[in-house]
Amino acid sequence: APRFRRFRRLAPPRVANEVVDDRVVGVGPAVAVAAVAAARRERDVALDRVADLESTTASLRASVTKLEGKTWSDSDQMRVLRDQLWRANQDAADARVALNAVREDLKHATRREADLAVRVVAAKDEAVAEVSARAQTEFDQLRMSMEEKHTSLLASVECKVAKLEATEAKARGLEAALAAAETKLAETSAEKPVAMSHELYGTLLRDFGYKKIYAMAAANLVSKDKVGIYDQQRAFRAERAQVIAREKAKEAVFSLPGVVTLAEGTAAVRGKKTKKKSSLLFGASANTGAHILDGQHRVGALEILLSQGVIAPDHTVLVEVFENVDDARASEIFTEINAAQPVRFVDMPGVAPPDVKWMLEGAAQRIKELYPAMFSASERCKIPNVNLDVLREELFSAEVVNRFGIADEDAFVTWLEGENAKLAQRTEKEWLEARPKRGRGSTGSEETYLKALAKAKEHGFYLGMDFSWLDVTDA
Repeated sequence: APRFRRFRRLAPPRVANEVVDDRVVGVGPAVAVAAVAAARRERDVALDRVADLESTTASLRASVTKLEGKTWSDSDQMRVLRDQLWRANQDAADARVALNAVREDLKHATRREADLAVRVVAAKDEAVAEVSARAQTEFDQLRMSMEEKHTSLLASVECKVAKLEATEAKARGLEAALAAAETKLAETSAEKPVAMSHELYGTLLRDFGYKKIYAMAAANLVSKDKVGIYDQQRAFRAERAQVIAREKAKEAVFSLPGVVTLAEGTAAVRGKKTKKKSSLLFGASANTGAHILDGQHRVGALEILLSQGVIAPDHTVLVEVFENVDDARASEIFTEINAAQPVRFVDMPGVAPPDVKWMLEGAAQRIKELYPAMFSASERCKIPNVNLDVLREELFSAEVVNRFGIADEDAFVTWLEGENAKLAQRTEKEWLEARPKRGRGSTGSEETYLKALAKAKEHGFYLGMDFSWLDVTDA
């Protein structure tokens, strides 16, 4: 369209008409020819332009036709795109619906979570309140208990303080009495010297009132004419005295362990009823009033050492002398001295390695803790009870540590429990058949033995019935 408008603007000018009419006034022929030539040139230009326009128009039409065909193809694509767009819109709508549903579920979950949090907080508050109440109750009980203990302790302390004050008062009184006695003793000593030596016993070292300690010459102590032997003493074993003498002779500086106990009084003396001399190395003598209650084998060793010249006759020995001793008092003193338990062989220095010794001790103690009712303080207790030290001695003598490769205390306890379990499986008949013929478990009637077995079954402890289980075949 713009080109057509341009074509109309290029229409021939009015001069062309003037050229055709040669009679135009005032216009010459040359001018007219020039004007016609110019008009022709303009016409040719216009025709060229028209041709150009027609060509352009044809091209445009072809382009329009092509464009129309392409438009139709694009329309198909547009329909496909529209379908895809529609489906996409549908999917988007579905997605929005699903998203809304998810949002609703999230809201519900959030509300449920908030409700759960509220309930958890409430439960925690209740638990805290309950624990706080219980703790407060326990604290109140503890405080009351502590107050009661404090009151009791205070009363006890006050009582002890009162007793202490009374004791201090008594001590002050005793100190005053002692001072008076010392003053009186000093006065008496000034008047008459006190004899500090005894004709038989030697130098007095200390007077305890109930007994006196002397440094007695060895020659007097071994003299059968001066010192006898208590009638209830154990039998004298010459070989034992010889062993003591042999060991003491090896010492660079002679010393006699312990103290020899003498009694002075009316207690029966060995050999009083007969004047026949004993054939023992350290035999009996007439009752001179002094006799040995404890230490006769050491005195026998002194006699040997004196005869060998190892010690001199005036070598002093520590003795304790009880005065005014009758048969009853002599029996009391002798029993008290010999009631002490002797040192077990396993406890002697150098006998058992320290680790084995303490392994035995620990295992035996743990078995005792497991079966406390079956252990007795007496070494001569009846079956099925057993003494702790006797059990240790038997275990050591049986060499169970080496025989069974026991490495530690736990393994020892396990082995003992295993042996006890084996014994528990025996029937009554098997126990009677396995009853020892001598030693532990052999004495007494069958009825007594079965009663002991019943007690062992009651407490589940059989190791005290006898010690034959220590002779089991090595594992």
